[in-house]
Amino acid sequence: MAFLVALTAPAALAEPVTVNPETQLSLDFTVKDATSCILKPAERYDPQACAGIPKKDAADPASGDPGVRALVIVRQAENVFVLTVASIKRSGIGQMYDQNIQGFLEGTRQRLTEDFGASVKDAASPEKPYTLQRVGGVPVVRWEYTTELPEEDDRAHTASAVVYLIPSKDTLDILSINTHQRNLAAAQSVGDQVISTLRLPLTIDADAFGGDMAFALGKDIASGLVLVALVVGLAVAMWRRSRKAS
Repeated sequence: MAFLVALTAPAALAEPVTVNPETQLSLDFTVKDATSCILKPAERYDPQACAGIPKKDAADPASGDPGVRALVIVRQAENVFVLTVASIKRSGIGQMYDQNIQGFLEGTRQRLTEDFGASVKDAASPEKPYTLQRVGGVPVVRWEYTTELPEEDDRAHTASAVVYLIPSKDTLDILSINTHQRNLAAAQSVGDQVISTLRLPLTIDADAFGGDMAFALGKDIASGLVLVALVVGLAVAMWRRSRKAS
C-alpha cells in the first residue's frame, strides 16, 4: 500500500476552471512565475496568456476527443509543460484498491513503452511507484515516470510526466504534466500547485481507496490506456507549437 499524505487545499481559487462538469471537478491552472495558456476549455482562452499560440491550435484532432477535458501550456522561463486532463468513464472505476492502481500503472508503462519504443520507468522505486495524498478529503494518486529518448527526438520533451489519478464513483480524471525528464522536478512543483486547488465532491469511500484486498475486482482499463497514449501524442504536438511561438 502506498504512503498517504495530506494536502490541504487553499481557502480560495484565483481562476478556477470547471474541468469536468459531470464530476464537478475544478482546478486552477495558475502557476507561480509562469504563464498558463488554456486552450481547452476553449472559452477560457486568453490571447495575452497565449501570445504566439493561436486559438485554432487547440483544434488538434486529439484535443477534440471527448475524453480530453483540459489542455494547458505552461511557459516558465526556459521550461515548457503541457498539462492535460482526460477522463475515463466506467461504472465503479473510481473505487480503486492498491491492486487496481498497480495494474493501471503497469498497463500504462507497457503501452507507453510500446508507443515510444523506449523503456518507461517509474521515477520512484518499483516497489512503491505511487503515493496517495488527500486534497480537500479526496484521495489522489500521484505517479511519476521518465522515458529516455535521444535529444534529437522531439518526443523527448514531453516523454516524462507527473500524473495524478483523481477518482469519482464512475469516472477517473487524469491530470498529466508532461515535460522533458531533466525538468521533472520543476514539473512536480507545477503539479503540486495545480492539484492543491482541486475541488471535487467526494463520491467514493476515501478510507478504502488504495487499500489492500484479498481479491480486487477486475476493472476494464484497456480503453483507458488508449486515452493515455492519445494524451501523450497531444502533448508532443502542443510542445512543438509552443516552441514555434517562443
